[in-house]
Parts: sequence; C-alpha cells; structure tokens
Amino acid sequence: QDEDVMKSFLNAILEDETERITSVKFENVEIPRDFINQRGVTFDLHCTTQSGDSILIEMQNSCQDYFKTRANYYVYRLLDSKIEKGVEWNKMEKDIDRIIGIFILGEKMADFDKVLTCTAECDVETGKVFWDRHRKYFLTLPLFKLDAKNITTKDIWINLFKNLGRMENIHPSVVKRADEGLLRLIEKAKVGALSKDDRAVYERRSQIYGDPAVLKE
Repeated sequence: QDEDVMKSFLNAILEDETERITSVKFENVEIPRDFINQRGVTFDLHCTTQSGDSILIEMQNSCQDYFKTRANYYVYRLLDSKIEKGVEWNKMEKDIDRIIGIFILGEKMADFDKVLTCTAECDVETGKVFWDRHRKYFLTLPLFKLDAKNITTKDIWINLFKNLGRMENIHPSVVKRADEGLLRLIEKAKVGALSKDDRAVYERRSQIYGDPAVLKE
C-alpha cells in the first residue's frame, strides 16, 4: 500500500480522464475467497485531484469467465457501498463521487483488441456519454509491445506489469525514465523475484545498512 506508487500508476493510466491525482487513500483491501487460487486481488482507492474532486477507484487483477459481468458487479458494488440506505434523492446537494474500475487482464479475452479499453454508459445512437459517474478501464497485458524509442509513462507501467516476476525483461530505458513511485515498485519487484537464499542475503544487508550504529562506523 504505497501512495507514491499508486499515484504514479493512476496518473499514467487515467491521463485522459481527469486532472492529476494528488492523494490516494487505500480502503477495503482484500483477497476475495473465490480468488485465492486465481491470483486475484482487489482494493478500493479514494483519490483526490488537484481541484479537490474525489474519485473512487476499484482495482482488480484477475481474468475469468464472464469477466465483463463481474467487472460491472465490482463497480456497482462499490457504488452501492457509497450511497446511504434510505437516501432522500431530492435532498442530495451533489451527485455521488465518480467511480472508476481498473481491471488488469493477464490473458487476452474476446472483444478486447486493444491494450487499453475504456468503457462508459453512452447513448447507443450518438455515442455521447449519458452518465459520467463511472468508467471501466481494461488493461490487456498480452497485447502490449514496448516501443523503446517512444516510451510514455503509461508504457512504462504496462511494461512493468507485464514483466513482474521476469525483471530481466524490463527494458533499461524504463528504469532511466521511471519516476519515484515506479522506481520503488521496480525495487520491490526485483526483491520479490529473488530466490529464498538471495532474499535472505538482501534482507541482512538492508538491516546492516539501515542500522544507525553501523552507519557511524
């Protein structure tokens, strides 16, 4: 639960969606029971933009049958949790906070033919957004190919997610262009990819260099 890491990721993915996100608060971090054997993870984020607007974000990392239906369930479950029961609609002073679902897919699924697919509730005839309180972003990792000559922050993040656990595949230019949040995640990913013995050595060295008594010597 690293705020700098999440701000870097969200501002990259949502660059065309909103103002820059300046703060992130983690809520309802969980691993649902039916996800345990499917490497799933879910957590809610309450974000604030530069102008003070609030955005609620539900994130999932999974790929299952009928995933479009499940994605809608996750978003509307979050919406339901943010509306008070018995609310008197005519007394509401403002609409609900915006809700954004971000879903990271490790496998290619039907109808997802782009790296990043954004959906919204639109007028069928005109395509105009009908209700702007929610969006869903689907990030399909297998479709991503890195163009080392034209790397954006979004590309860096997608490349990193695609190669987590295979850090040797991370292009050197990614590290050179990474911001503080990305560099911290890359370091964590490298540690996570170490063997049991190598990780023990890393942790011992970290304790030594982090000990003020040792630093004084």
